[in-house]
Amino acid sequence: MLVVILSWVYIFIIAFAIGTAVDKWLFDTDNTSIARNCVTGLVTLTVYAETFSIFYKIGLICHLIMLIGTGLCIFLLRGQLFSKLRDFFSQKRLIILAVIVLIGAFCTSRGTFHTDTGIYHAQAIRLLEEYGVLKGLGNLQLHFAYNSSYLPLCALFTFGFMLSSPLHTMTGFFMVLFCAHAVYGLYEFKEHERHGGDFSRIAILIYAMTNLSGLQSPATDYGTMFMVLFILSEWICYAEEKSGDENRDIRTYGYLSVLSIFTVSMKLSAAFLVVLAILPFVMLVKKKMWKELISYLLIGFLSFLPFLVRNVILSGWLFYPVASIDLFDVVWKIPVEYMKHDSDQIKVWGRCLFNVTKVDDPVSSWLPLWWEAKEHYEEMLIYSQAVGLMLLGVVTFFRIREKSFRPALLIFYLTILVNIAVWFMTAPFIRYALAFLLLLPLCAIGDALEIMFRKKNLILIALSGLILINFCSWIDNYFTDDMVFAKQNVTAGYYITPVPFDKGNMIAMDMNGVTVYHADNDEINSYYVYPSTCYSGMADRTELIGSTIEEGFKAK
Repeated sequence: MLVVILSWVYIFIIAFAIGTAVDKWLFDTDNTSIARNCVTGLVTLTVYAETFSIFYKIGLICHLIMLIGTGLCIFLLRGQLFSKLRDFFSQKRLIILAVIVLIGAFCTSRGTFHTDTGIYHAQAIRLLEEYGVLKGLGNLQLHFAYNSSYLPLCALFTFGFMLSSPLHTMTGFFMVLFCAHAVYGLYEFKEHERHGGDFSRIAILIYAMTNLSGLQSPATDYGTMFMVLFILSEWICYAEEKSGDENRDIRTYGYLSVLSIFTVSMKLSAAFLVVLAILPFVMLVKKKMWKELISYLLIGFLSFLPFLVRNVILSGWLFYPVASIDLFDVVWKIPVEYMKHDSDQIKVWGRCLFNVTKVDDPVSSWLPLWWEAKEHYEEMLIYSQAVGLMLLGVVTFFRIREKSFRPALLIFYLTILVNIAVWFMTAPFIRYALAFLLLLPLCAIGDALEIMFRKKNLILIALSGLILINFCSWIDNYFTDDMVFAKQNVTAGYYITPVPFDKGNMIAMDMNGVTVYHADNDEINSYYVYPSTCYSGMADRTELIGSTIEEGFKAK
């Protein structure tokens, strides 16, 4: 736990300093929250790590350059940085922050890693540390082509270049950062005219509770969903504020739209978060602010460009596993039949069919099987979407009649609904869209509160109560899981250093005269042995492009 907390302090200082500089110099904003500065810093660090990995490994040199940049930012903005920190630490809410940090550190330092961390997250991080981006790495194991900008960020702070047991604390840092921001916002609950934003903060806390036992994993789902929750929470909180300042509106919505574009690089399941960008685009065109429009488009594109380049290097495809965009003919390109099988497998597993030949089955065929496979608490969460949609419809009716409905809120709910619809029709694993599934019903309740108590409307009260009853099942399930996790791990140690990555049984094999490894039957692709794959069958159909690992892999 101690090392975890120290790593968070280190990450915070770097992210806060760099983020404050980028907010000031790139987005022309000074009066922003520490949380926003940290998010801007984390995004900047991620883009930096991604870009660096294209040319060289993420190791000591990468880290030293980052520290030089951080030192420069601290020197130039020392007055602003120290003033913000002084104001923050003079508040009387630090006990809440301490509790969140201790809970997060406890969970981040111990427990069982996410299955996908054993399959490919840990190994992908190790390969970034040893080689950077390898051509055709997806041929060695298709999971490596699931490019995520979150993994280079994690690799930046593992300290694998100096520690025998690398750190994996980034997911826990996300949890602490966003939960603290949410709790601090909820302190102002009584001062808010509307409460959709407050309930979006509650959604962040519920998501954190849901995944407490997984904070030790550098899982791309967790990082992505935390970012989605932060972006949408900031959006609705600001939309409800109704500032009356169009320039401030453009800066806020423009910034959040840039974040939405970046977040797609963390996981393609968040692709339609970019629906948010419609509003600032329309506002900028309407006001003919062409310079600002080009600026936001350029910043968003540059934050996304390293992801595209890495896609092509890893797989030969612009978006893996999307076969419809076929632009490149490179020697390391993953064969289309492998990619299509992989894509189909993701879909059928999400639909609980487990047979790729059924990928084109109609919804009526797979929906009963999908529903039957759901646990009771998952069913209740799905029920709450239908009730939340009804509640949102009633609230919208009142808002339109009272002429108090705001375009930014329309975009907010449209974004959520589009993402839920696309999720359901592609690969409906609950974890792929959990942020959206939490936000829709909860924000609908928050939006209804003001009308509910002002008009004493029984329909709104009944629908809100029904949603809360549905959520009781979800909260009870994961609260119980968290208590069991704490009880089982309180005597497990790890109060100084965190649990190391799992060490699987690896078997050496020859590839063009070079030794590579594959996992034994335990399906754990060990961080400590590289390069390796979980599946010998994938390795058997792969060969080196040249005579060294650095030259990359291609299909036989």
